[in-house]
Amino acid sequence: MTTKGALDAKEDTFESMMAIAEDHVAAPEIPRARAKQYSRSRLTVGVLRLVLAFAFLLLFLTSGASDRLHSFFGGVTDNFYLQLSGYLLAFTAIYYLFFLGLDFYADVVLERRYGLSNQTVARWLGRSAKQGALSALIVLPVFDPLYLVIRRFPHHWWLLASVGWFILMIAASKITPAVILPLFYKLHPLEDRELVDRLFALAKRCGVRIRQVFEIRLSRETKKANAAVVGLGRNRKIVIGDTLLDMCSHDEIEAVFAHELGHVALHHAWKMLTLAAASSVAAFYLLHLFFERSTTWFGFGGAHDIAAFPLLLLWLGLLGLVFKPLQAAYSRHIEKQADLFIFGRIEKPDSLVSALTKLADRNLADPEPNRWVEWFFYDHPPIAKRIAYLQKSARK
Repeated sequence: MTTKGALDAKEDTFESMMAIAEDHVAAPEIPRARAKQYSRSRLTVGVLRLVLAFAFLLLFLTSGASDRLHSFFGGVTDNFYLQLSGYLLAFTAIYYLFFLGLDFYADVVLERRYGLSNQTVARWLGRSAKQGALSALIVLPVFDPLYLVIRRFPHHWWLLASVGWFILMIAASKITPAVILPLFYKLHPLEDRELVDRLFALAKRCGVRIRQVFEIRLSRETKKANAAVVGLGRNRKIVIGDTLLDMCSHDEIEAVFAHELGHVALHHAWKMLTLAAASSVAAFYLLHLFFERSTTWFGFGGAHDIAAFPLLLLWLGLLGLVFKPLQAAYSRHIEKQADLFIFGRIEKPDSLVSALTKLADRNLADPEPNRWVEWFFYDHPPIAKRIAYLQKSARK
């Protein structure tokens, strides 16, 4: 379960739904001090955002702002779900504006400081506005049904919510490649015919059916390089950043592509969805136990009270933190599986090491992070570990 539901479009929509996550890698050859400094800066901003999110929710809850916002929409209409929808949209707008300055610092100021951004302020503002609008569109189909089952099934809503959450995750995986991804990135069929033929031949050897390989234009916004599998089934797309294509050889791109095919061949997307579904059942059950009781501490009428929405987000955030290390650990496990999948599929598996080294150099990530930071935040093994087990497997 994501930490703040559908409100944080930047982190939830793009990191969870789109699954275009940066490889947390850094090459041993790059200046470690600069990589560690950048990593610390990103970590500091992330932790600060988390602290501010909890502080914002507590303040909105205890200051009476939530009650006043609910009362305002209660004076507009008697319909519970219209009140709820109005409250959610207004709350989302306030939340978005509260974090606008920190988002600008993280996405523009910090990235420019380390020479990683190609994004203009105007382009960032346009992207941020799209994210805000997308949050508003997402928040209603997520929380309106949740309040519906809370009201109608007060003792078993957590189970129905778990089923609904799983359906939403599958729907998001289907919709993202076709609808959401093109809103933020330009996708073009890969034009290098020699490379395309090579990648299709590789996919055939791996037993993976692909319709097309797409080039994603990352260079308009960043100097970082990435590749990813996005979506499920027929809507699945394999995308390679133009920044990656510009800096890697065909052998290296083939190795990265083999890694991505490994995710498909080993059904990692479905395995991650299964883990997310299981953790969601546990999280919603715990939410059922604690949220209802805690509403009385703040004087609310129960879990269905609209004004208690910030309290609901607080519990979702806390439970998200509890389950995050488990999900991160499993993600690191399947990333290692995808790395090792390349052996026997490509002629030069050592090309993955050189590709990771270039990615690391470009993305300025910490080669050997603190083990607690790795345990909690990293969804990929650090580069030092990746290179070590790849070289060990190559010797075998």
